[in-house]
Amino acid sequence: MTRRRPGAVTFDCWNTLIRDRDLAASGALRVEALVEAARGLGREVSSDAAAAAIRAAHERHLALWSRGVGSGSPEMAAWALAALEVADASAAARLGARFEEAGLASEVEALAGAGDTLEQLAGHGVRIGLVCDTGFSGGRIVRRLLEHAGLLRYLEVQVFSNEVGVPKPHRRMFEAALTPLGTAASAAVHVGDLRSTDVAGGRAMGMGTVRIRAAFDDRSALPDADAVVEAHADLIALLLERP
Repeated sequence: MTRRRPGAVTFDCWNTLIRDRDLAASGALRVEALVEAARGLGREVSSDAAAAAIRAAHERHLALWSRGVGSGSPEMAAWALAALEVADASAAARLGARFEEAGLASEVEALAGAGDTLEQLAGHGVRIGLVCDTGFSGGRIVRRLLEHAGLLRYLEVQVFSNEVGVPKPHRRMFEAALTPLGTAASAAVHVGDLRSTDVAGGRAMGMGTVRIRAAFDDRSALPDADAVVEAHADLIALLLERP
């Protein structure tokens, strides 16, 4: 990392700025939506069968994400319907929208100190961006969750994988943030919790990297960040105690 205060800091979203407290409500809404969609196509399915189809679709999403291929609620809705042998493009589109909206029912909270970190960085003239991989909840929903958590107003640029078309560590995700922030990669730092996406992606861009393990400690064998912090209080000290 540069020894000078960064000109811009980009943040991962989940387990870096916000985290889920309870996914039960959103999960139940997706199961309900799938049961109703299947019924509309002439197929009665149990809640258990619908839940299994959704789990399988999400596992497929994660497998693709691990290979750098993006997907989200539209694709997972289509896969879930296909698993129930009621594939239909228009029904999948409607179901995908319901899958995504269900994310608003999740209980989400800001990590301790996240708001203070963003406020202090902004107060010192550091440009701030978000570089976020998405799953069921695309950028449209995550923006609303961040707003509810009181963090959105600090994020000058918000980059989401479902809107860019590729997930991290693809350089397009980071370029989409740094270009409008007007900051060279060498003068920027990326903060996140995952080595495979946040650390690898930021480093490949030539950015400084920080791994935060306040909500999740990635103990994989992949290369680690330039610095590792326990909490946002440590992060702000690291970033701002520089000339």
